[in-house]
Amino acid sequence: MERLEKVRIQLDGVNTLRSIKRLLGLTYKELSSSLGLPESVLSRYYTGDMLPSVETANEIVERLFAEYPLDKILSKVIRVYETYVDLTATYNPDLWTLYSIYISRKFEGLRVDKVLTAAVDGIPLAVAVAQRFGVPLVIAKQYKEPGTKSLEVSYIKGNRVVSLYVPQGQLAKGDSVLIIDDVVRTGKTIRALADLAAAAGGEVAAAAALLAFRGFSERFEFPLDVALFI
Repeated sequence: MERLEKVRIQLDGVNTLRSIKRLLGLTYKELSSSLGLPESVLSRYYTGDMLPSVETANEIVERLFAEYPLDKILSKVIRVYETYVDLTATYNPDLWTLYSIYISRKFEGLRVDKVLTAAVDGIPLAVAVAQRFGVPLVIAKQYKEPGTKSLEVSYIKGNRVVSLYVPQGQLAKGDSVLIIDDVVRTGKTIRALADLAAAAGGEVAAAAALLAFRGFSERFEFPLDVALFI
C-alpha cells in the first residue's frame, strides 16, 4: 500500500470520528464505549495530535458506521415534513465529509471519470464526492451557458417541463459517470442525468442519493444507493 493511501485511510478514521461526534453531539465516553479505545486517545485523534494506525483507522470507520449508520444520522439531522424536506443540514461540512467517505466505501473499486449532478441542492454533496474520487464535477443546469453549445434533455416534473443543459465537452465519450442527487421524489432527475451522460457517449456506473421518497417510479439499469428512505 502506498504511503499516500495509508495517510488517506488514517484521515478517514479521524474525519469519521470528528464528523459523527459533532453531528450527533457524542461524548468521548460514548465513543470510547463504541470503539473500545481510551477517551484520552480518542481526544488526541480528534484534535489531530495523533493519527491512528491504518488498522485502527479502518476499525474506527467500520465500527462507527455500524453503530451510527448514515440513515440514523440523517434521521436526526434532517427534518422531513409531508411535502417538504429541510435540507439545511446538507450545508454542514461534517455531513459532506461523512457522505464522501460513505460513498467511497460503498462504491469501492468503481471506475469514476466524472461526477454528475443537477443544480442546485445536490451540489455541495457532489463537490465532496468528486473531490474524494479526484475527478471533475459536471453540473447540469436549467439554462444554457451563454455562447456555448450544450447537451439538452427535458422531462415532465409535476405540471411543467424541465430542461437540463450541460455544455458540450464536459461529458465525453467513454466517461464512466457517478450521479449524485440530494432527494429522489420520482427518479426523473436521475433518469435525465443518465440520458445526458448517454448523449455524450458516456455510461452511468452508479448513482447515489442522500434521501428518497419510498415508492418512486423510475427504475434504473445501474446501481442506485439511497442513504435514507423517507
